[in-house]
Amino acid sequence: MNNLSVNGTQNGLFAKPTIGRSEYGRVKVALAPGKGFMDWLRLTTNKVYDVTKYLEFHPGGIPELLRGAGRDATPLFNQYHAWVNYESMLKACVVGPFIGDLSKLPPPLPPTTSDDVNKLGVPSSMSSLFSTDPSENGFGSRVEPLEEGNGVSFEHDEWKGLTEQNLVVSVTSAFIRTSISTKGEEKTEEHARLRLLVHHFWKPAMEFEFEPTPKLLNQKFHLKIQKNRVEIRFDDVETTDVLSREKCKIQRRPGVSYHSTRIVDLFRLNHDTRVFSLQFPEHTVYRIPLGHHVSVKIRKGNAVLYRPYTPIANPSPQRLDLMIKIYSDGICTPSLEKLKIGDELEISDPIGEKDFSGWVENSSQLILLAAGSGITPMIDILERRIEKGGEVYLMMFNKTEKDIQTTSEASESWKLGEFFKKYATDERIVMRNVLSGEELEGNLHGRISADLLKSIIPMTSESRRAFICGPDGFIVAAKSALDEMDLSTDHVHIFQG
Repeated sequence: MNNLSVNGTQNGLFAKPTIGRSEYGRVKVALAPGKGFMDWLRLTTNKVYDVTKYLEFHPGGIPELLRGAGRDATPLFNQYHAWVNYESMLKACVVGPFIGDLSKLPPPLPPTTSDDVNKLGVPSSMSSLFSTDPSENGFGSRVEPLEEGNGVSFEHDEWKGLTEQNLVVSVTSAFIRTSISTKGEEKTEEHARLRLLVHHFWKPAMEFEFEPTPKLLNQKFHLKIQKNRVEIRFDDVETTDVLSREKCKIQRRPGVSYHSTRIVDLFRLNHDTRVFSLQFPEHTVYRIPLGHHVSVKIRKGNAVLYRPYTPIANPSPQRLDLMIKIYSDGICTPSLEKLKIGDELEISDPIGEKDFSGWVENSSQLILLAAGSGITPMIDILERRIEKGGEVYLMMFNKTEKDIQTTSEASESWKLGEFFKKYATDERIVMRNVLSGEELEGNLHGRISADLLKSIIPMTSESRRAFICGPDGFIVAAKSALDEMDLSTDHVHIFQG
């Protein structure tokens, strides 16, 4: 983020430049030093942090940080910073362990960000800090039962050209307490809850969640999408009374929800990389947009950790794949390595707002530069490019032959490997492995540089776009190489964790 000068106002909260917004919808503001806005904040692992000294450095602004004041801020932190090593970053802020009943702590407050990205200073929606009902209005949406009485429709004038990749729909089981006996014994009843998430490109996500009802248990639904309208229709069940607007909670920029998936296949790709094939429950529609990622919930003993990964589309619509590099001394991945077929793994809603399809489909030349596990977002981009046609150059940088991801040790069918074989002689689809640690016949040797790229990629194209993904050092070197090739910064996208 660029440095911002700050107006010399009394409260020091008004920044001169336009407020920016991150990929996830968070406002980016610059704040003058200010102390004492927050007393205590609990992040995770049952610790209490005094983050007063951190306020002036928080990229989302003081009001957003205040959403967790005196509350259990774990879900809020994991929504935006699941992969951040907070224990190292905030170790000087630790007050001590939290003693008490965590379940009695209130959840974080609703978002405080203003919808006007050009508005300066504290957002007018600061009042939402004191509101516990984020669904007092529909934020411009219309929720209406279908005329046939067997479903519900959702519509918004700002939605444009919706497709399945913009939606997550689920009907999940929920156990509702119906009574408590004089002996304190609880009686529960199984219900089902309908949830729709619309993560529109370039716009804030919207969540529609209905009260649980037994009517929807084990009910199949059909999805119909028409530009700015979504219809969910059920078979053989009357839903007018249970899918009404009054029973629907609507949130704009909701917190990330997690979905339980089952591992139905896994194999070793190379010496330190595994591919997990995950299947969603029957009553779930889940698509991952091109270039978006997810947060994976990892259980390690009694602790719950979160890490970001970019999924890879699976030919089956009810599945997606995760390619994960295992670090023997890592915090999370050794736990993932222990998982086996049949185990469950929780993944979040898709994270991201950008639409990359225009770049991938319409540029005359597409350049993909990846190092190590940075190959993951490139695989679906490559597949889309092949489907639509056009020049594409995929350069995969690794140290040695054993790190290469274009073959599988288990001789399994592997999407990238199939592409590598099928298009080996295609002049419009160029894929090259580049090894820095050894020279191997059939592969390039060296590190990323403008000279190396120029030896493979012709400079004649007028409309060029590039994607970069890998470690920080690689990203810097790759961007420098593209600069030397006169590729505009506006035409380069960098995937970062």
